[in-house]
Amino acid sequence: METMKKKIEKVRLEFERNNPKLTALNLIKYPEGTLGQQLGRFLLRTNYGQNVYASHDDALQLLIAGSTSFTDDIAVQFYLLGNGSFGLRRLTAMAAGVLLKPHKIAYFHQKYKDGKAALRFYDVDHLRLLHLPIDRVRETFMIR
Repeated sequence: METMKKKIEKVRLEFERNNPKLTALNLIKYPEGTLGQQLGRFLLRTNYGQNVYASHDDALQLLIAGSTSFTDDIAVQFYLLGNGSFGLRRLTAMAAGVLLKPHKIAYFHQKYKDGKAALRFYDVDHLRLLHLPIDRVRETFMIR
């Protein structure tokens, strides 16, 4: 477990070194309606703090769900599975979601189908798209 923590910390530090200006406060300075500005607002709204660094997962969460509720987080996992992204963490989260929210299975299934209908975008570097309007990013990748 200790080695995993060290690896995570190493990745976090590497990200911070390569993206020193991507804090929530710096992101909200992007032009109105851009992915960057909306991501900054998202980070502040979800109480991640002012100096938190934006990540790929934050961009995916914003583009797909726009919130961080448990149900929406699980729905994002189903969406990404439909979009072609596999992983043990994703499958584990989905299993937990189905067990804890069985009444939301239809919603999760719809998100899976939405992910299948969207163009592959889970592996795109969303942080390079920060200057684009968020609606254009969603439209380009057919994100619903």
